[in-house]
Amino acid sequence: MLLDEKLNDLLQELKKLSVPTHTVSSEEEQSLPPPFVESASSVGDRILEVSDGGEEIVRIDPKVTEAINFEAFLDGVQRTVMWRRIPLRDGGAVPVHIAHICAGIILRDKRDVLHLPENFIASRLLVLAPFKGLEEAGVTFETLREQGERFFWDTSEHTFAFPKEPDEWIICDTTFPSTDTNRLEFSDNCIIGERLLDEGLVRGRAQGRVATLRQRLEMALLAKFRKEFPMEWILVDGPLFFIDKWRKRAFKIFKDELSIGQEGDLEDKLLRFAVGIIKSHRLKPKNPQAILKIAQGERSTVRLLSQEVDVKGRGSHWDESGGYASMHFTWYTRFRLQSQRPLGFAGLIRLDIHKSTLNIVRTDTLDVESFREYVPIINDITVGVWNERSPQLPRGSDLRSFAEPYPIYQLEKILKATIYPRRFLSYLLETF
Repeated sequence: MLLDEKLNDLLQELKKLSVPTHTVSSEEEQSLPPPFVESASSVGDRILEVSDGGEEIVRIDPKVTEAINFEAFLDGVQRTVMWRRIPLRDGGAVPVHIAHICAGIILRDKRDVLHLPENFIASRLLVLAPFKGLEEAGVTFETLREQGERFFWDTSEHTFAFPKEPDEWIICDTTFPSTDTNRLEFSDNCIIGERLLDEGLVRGRAQGRVATLRQRLEMALLAKFRKEFPMEWILVDGPLFFIDKWRKRAFKIFKDELSIGQEGDLEDKLLRFAVGIIKSHRLKPKNPQAILKIAQGERSTVRLLSQEVDVKGRGSHWDESGGYASMHFTWYTRFRLQSQRPLGFAGLIRLDIHKSTLNIVRTDTLDVESFREYVPIINDITVGVWNERSPQLPRGSDLRSFAEPYPIYQLEKILKATIYPRRFLSYLLETF
């Protein structure tokens, strides 16, 4: 592994200032929140659709739909371990984490064979600690503010770009709950003072930052895919997470690749014909009891979505958050029915699309009547997602498997085989 000279100096300094943790436990599996925990305020109040019976559930007849055929599938994985601890003068110690993130796009050819091109897989390595908070607590870093040729800080616009090489390094300052370039001006929710001793907060912020940068890596892959396949449908594992405050930095990266003339056109080019599939539910619907009763062959009515709700840290320790630049549409459906148990959350998924997928320019004038023309494409998308079910579930499958499209399941297996094992990640830097 080639290390940039300045990066090597920083890592060596971190090793001198810290002590081993003697643990190889992985923290990449974020603790799942209780289902439907978010406020309903992030879902538009305007009703766009009413079923025939006046309820929130719509029955779809697959015989009268033209199911969307997905040509590509995108997923990302992450693994985070506690690497070392930096002792403080008062006797406390602050964790330093290392993470490996990997994302890929698997394609389906005309023979329905899945394959992963070499240019559609990317990875990064992350070092995460509340560096500014540690400095204020008396820890002196001689090499902290350097940036080399093979590593970047998490505030760099390059974090939106496709990596220049495999396992490119990103240094993350988790003192702040964001990657904004002006974050030094922030004072709220920073990890400083006594908060440095809250290991759960430090861990949760690190996991949130890893998830944020994994999402950006996935968007970089999506941009590369869009350059080659501008009109193909792609199913994305997770929400189409791209918040408004990222747009200026991302535009600098994507404008040439996607031939975009204005910042306002970025989401239209990047997210059109992309469908996000969400399997863990942070968004609280207006009527959760009705949603839980959705059966196979049904979906909920469509709602507007203006605020991201799915990319968080552990529990309430949020990292990046903010509003979307333009409206998304979201609805629930039952991906697969678990026949021997009540409906509940088994196989329940939420779908997420950007307004450009429906060729909608403005959403403020939409109402029940004008939205009727979009109902057929909503049904086509839903049935297209249903068609990605595997013929049967592997023996011993858990509830998550009931919401897992087969191509994404196969891609996830490849990515998990690619990502570094937790023990290797823990001792990755000990030989340098």
